[in-house]
Amino acid sequence: MTQTWHPDIYQRYQAYRARPAHDLIKQIELSVDGPIYDLGCGPGNITGDLRKHWPERKLVAVDNSAEMLAQAIEQNRDRGIEWVKGDISTWQVEASAALIFANASLHWVQDHDKLFPCLMESLKPDGILAVQMPISLGVPYYECMMDLVKSQEWCSRLQDITVYREPLNACHYYDLLGQLSKTLDIWRTDYVHVLQGDNPVLEWMKGTGLTLYTSVLDETESSALQEDYGKRVKEAYPKQEDGQTLFNMPRFFIVAKRN
Repeated sequence: MTQTWHPDIYQRYQAYRARPAHDLIKQIELSVDGPIYDLGCGPGNITGDLRKHWPERKLVAVDNSAEMLAQAIEQNRDRGIEWVKGDISTWQVEASAALIFANASLHWVQDHDKLFPCLMESLKPDGILAVQMPISLGVPYYECMMDLVKSQEWCSRLQDITVYREPLNACHYYDLLGQLSKTLDIWRTDYVHVLQGDNPVLEWMKGTGLTLYTSVLDETESSALQEDYGKRVKEAYPKQEDGQTLFNMPRFFIVAKRN
């Protein structure tokens, strides 16, 4: 299955989507020379921020979406960024990295027990792995999606789709990375976004998780799926008295410096 991403939809809430990445960047102190790799760069907004922080470094941005890369290139012309279309689950560095940065991308990749040690081994000594992933288990937008996929109406069409991976717990990542790290920082932040519109959580998900399912449906089915999901999240996220919707998005962070 080829997942189709829609950069314009994804960008509707860019200010909120970017904040966790900016919080992650603030925790990075590079002490070694070498290239920076942005895994799952999407439309390139955060890649541009990485360029601002480290203007002289070789910067390679990787994504599997041609649509996202096209927008990223358009937004970051003449900034000396190398853009690569590739699958980050099988990606390998060409040269040992000073920084591997993955903002809201590695939760789409399976087998973290293998992936994370491999990423650490791709770093120079004192190089940094910096990761941010959304936490979805138990969160209403995700539970609505799982109920939808398992429903009688949709299960036969969607049952074979591999859902993105839920981040493991902090203890598991510590055990994975602790022996490989000189320093290891793990934390969680809950972001509460104030969203406008009739059904803003639906609009948010059209740019991310729903694309897993709409990619395998025709236009009529896709519209029906979105309508069904929209009813569920509208009920799960009632509006405040002033008409705004509060959307809680917990996120998991890791910053590891290689031995």
